[in-house]
Amino acid sequence: MNNSLNDKEYKADSQLDQRLLELTALFEISRSLTSSLSINSILDNILRIPMGQMLISKGVVLIKKKPKGDFILEASKGVPRTLQGKTLNIIDPPNQLVMINEMGEQHEWVEFFKEFGIKILIPLISSQGIIGIVGFGDKIGQQPYLEREVEFLNSLSNIAASAVANGLMVEEIRSINRDLDRNIQQLNTIFDISRELNMTLDREKIGSLLSFAVMGELMVNKCVVFVKREERMEVLVSKGITSEISHSSELCEISEFLNLNETERFQQYREMGINVLVPMRIQDETKGVLALGSKISGGGFSDADREFLTTLGNQAMSSLENARLFEEALEKQRMEEELNLARNIQQGLLPSKLPDLEGHDIAATNIPSRQVGGDYFDVIKIEEDRYGIAIADVSGKGAGAALLMSNLQASLHVLISTGVGVGEMVAKINNLIFENTDLDKFITFFYGELNTKENKFTYCNAGHNPPFKINRNGKIEELMTGGLILGMMPDQIFETETISLDSGDSIVMFTDGITEAMNEKSEEFGEERLKSIIKKSLDLSSKELMEKIIGDVRKYSGSMPQADDITIIILRVR
Repeated sequence: MNNSLNDKEYKADSQLDQRLLELTALFEISRSLTSSLSINSILDNILRIPMGQMLISKGVVLIKKKPKGDFILEASKGVPRTLQGKTLNIIDPPNQLVMINEMGEQHEWVEFFKEFGIKILIPLISSQGIIGIVGFGDKIGQQPYLEREVEFLNSLSNIAASAVANGLMVEEIRSINRDLDRNIQQLNTIFDISRELNMTLDREKIGSLLSFAVMGELMVNKCVVFVKREERMEVLVSKGITSEISHSSELCEISEFLNLNETERFQQYREMGINVLVPMRIQDETKGVLALGSKISGGGFSDADREFLTTLGNQAMSSLENARLFEEALEKQRMEEELNLARNIQQGLLPSKLPDLEGHDIAATNIPSRQVGGDYFDVIKIEEDRYGIAIADVSGKGAGAALLMSNLQASLHVLISTGVGVGEMVAKINNLIFENTDLDKFITFFYGELNTKENKFTYCNAGHNPPFKINRNGKIEELMTGGLILGMMPDQIFETETISLDSGDSIVMFTDGITEAMNEKSEEFGEERLKSIIKKSLDLSSKELMEKIIGDVRKYSGSMPQADDITIIILRVR
């Protein structure tokens, strides 16, 4: 009887010692968990202490991640290290301690734990609900878990849940602080770069500043800056890419941050090592694209990175647009100066006063357009009763056309006094123009010589709008005899024709600035409308008829701008 009593006392003392040991372990766990704010240290202690206490072979801790609700394996002992970071989609996680072998087959995720020898799962439940799951394998020697050991693990989960919740909160705060520090750094970078961008109007320099800022801040290995030109994207700056980059119209369609790993488009850029495309936009229109390679660290682009790239890219695009507008303003100023020079040259070549022709009434004018063409006219006294009358239209615009006109004027004034015939003189001028101009430069030219004593007019038409000869009854004849446009081919033969002029006859010479004038419906004024005006105005003087034609052309054009020079010469026999 005494032996039986002693055995009971021994067992009671042994259980008490075990309880005391477990309470001590829980106290140690509580102290260890609450003494650290590092989530990694907390998770390590959750596994280390009970595994050492109960001689457990394996252990894992999974933490629920927001907002998807997946569980990430964050700590482990006794299982392959490659499982670290694995994501499990645990549907209906257990809300109390469960044995794996007692769970049904309806949960696919259970197979993962079975595969790696996890026998028991304990949820970590805080005020926010389940925040994690702790799993343990068999005890060494395959001993079953005793009831008091299960109670111990339940107590452990209650203590650990609070510590894990605090650790996750601290980790989140640290992450927010790190993001805040990074955002502040990126904002400072944006301010610094913006200041430098606003100090230059050099597009190449702006592109280089942008690429260096992005590569330095995010540590990416490749950077290409595309800028929209017309309807395609052209490369402004390329860093880290040695292969040639073709222009692309497809890039113009990008309106938001694009990860090339998530699309099958832009295969040619992926092959160059480009990972992301960032649109650079102004007023909801993509004006450029920032193409970046991967980070040297190997990480992805965070939301903060995307915001940084978008903000800096848009700022740089504004500077690029300002630079483009400045360049256009300079180019416009240069063109205006060239046009003014061309106008001065052109007006200097035209006669300031027409000679008095005995028995004849003559009027002429040139109205240059804002684009400055190459219209030319001249009335030159050759002899007492002989006058040369010329009208021409030089191809092209601007100073080039004005200089070509000056060559024509000089050639005409030199050759007109040599005594050569009209056709031969025009042929010589053609050869001079052909030899001294490019193939795309040519002149339509009409030249006639008026004998005021005999009322004879000998003319040659080198591809010009045929002038109209109108008799006193309104009959119109077109003066077409001649040859090719000047400057097209050398050594050409130019035919001439001599016509008689009777009292009341008129010759109207003009350039296509009259017949090709457009109205608001894009309809041309045309030769028939010009002929109709002339027929209805037979009683007008040369000057009056000229003013009526010009007035009717302007009335017909309405609000449409004058697209070409208007030049007209009217000769009438009194």
